[in-house]
Amino acid sequence: MKKIAIALSFLISSSFALSLDEIVDTALKNNQNLKSIQSSINVADENIKLSRKWKNPTLTLGVNDIHFDEPFKRDAEAMQGQYIGFSQVIPVGNKLDIKEEISQKDKNIVTLQLEDKKLILKSKLYEISYNILILEKKLKLLSKYEKNIKKVEKLSQALYSLGKSSQNEILNAKVAYSNVQIQKQNLKNMINNLYLKLEQISYEKIDTIDASVEIEELVLNMDIQNHPKIRMQEEKIRKFNELSKLELENEKGDIKVNVAYFNRDSKFKDYANISVSIPLSLYKTEKVKALKQKIKANEESSNLEDTKQNFKIELRSLQNNINNAYSNYSLINKTIIPLKQKIQKNIENYNSFSGIKPQMAIRNLNELISYELKSYDQLTEYFSNYSKSKYYMAKVK
Repeated sequence: MKKIAIALSFLISSSFALSLDEIVDTALKNNQNLKSIQSSINVADENIKLSRKWKNPTLTLGVNDIHFDEPFKRDAEAMQGQYIGFSQVIPVGNKLDIKEEISQKDKNIVTLQLEDKKLILKSKLYEISYNILILEKKLKLLSKYEKNIKKVEKLSQALYSLGKSSQNEILNAKVAYSNVQIQKQNLKNMINNLYLKLEQISYEKIDTIDASVEIEELVLNMDIQNHPKIRMQEEKIRKFNELSKLELENEKGDIKVNVAYFNRDSKFKDYANISVSIPLSLYKTEKVKALKQKIKANEESSNLEDTKQNFKIELRSLQNNINNAYSNYSLINKTIIPLKQKIQKNIENYNSFSGIKPQMAIRNLNELISYELKSYDQLTEYFSNYSKSKYYMAKVK
């Protein structure tokens, strides 16, 4: 009984409708693509630690002056000996500081990339969810018109029995009813597939969505400087500038210190060698490499300005689309549909059988259904653009 109670409570809890914010939060927690980017951030943390570390030293073991005729004789001359050597590259200048700064920039870029992906995901989830809600409303609408078509069919049958109508009127009503059935089936399939899409993105089964599809005129605003994609490109510019500084710093070649201890036959004293290797920047290749990084920084600056301009235009375009959809939706719902409903009522309530034309009832009903569906198409357009605007405006926690 306890297991049954637990199972029932799970079923009841799983049937609760999720709000859009809850769907987004669920997806952000579960989405594997976001988790892979988070892993990249963890890798970047380790790269920051590595950037401060020196190169590993080199240990050398060797035997010199081996005579081929007596390879194991080690007292033939004073230069014969066994040695152990140690080499270490010592960084000069601010290279490690700059490398750490570059690694930090890499981490910042990946972190901002994650925030950008979250915004893309949120926008997509909003669009899918609103599509589902509107398609479900379309499905209810068609179910309502099924009943209306049946009323027209009964009216046609009554008129036919009185000789006031042909059998074709009855057949046309049946065709209209079957057409609605096809539309309903297509809508159900689309809804089911969109719920599967939500499950694919969020990694959780979602059965019902709790959100309003009431609309109003909107004014879209955007703090462009704080958008993660903009900040990411700014960080890339800083990174290229740091890489340029590193190339110039590389003109100060790192010093390599070599220490070796030589062990000889007892007839000779042991000795040590110490040497220092300093690379010389004679060909100025570092300056060329530094210039290349500066060029990349300038290129990214141009890309940044292009992105800002595109964002402004795209947001204005979304604003226009939202306003256009709102105007069309209002016109259809406040003017066209009420008029078509009034016509339909007049046709159906006509008090003289001799004046009733069933084909007019079917035709007007089909037109009414068409306009109601068109109003939902405008609603879809409205929320599609509104959802896209979430990428430009919304801040994901």
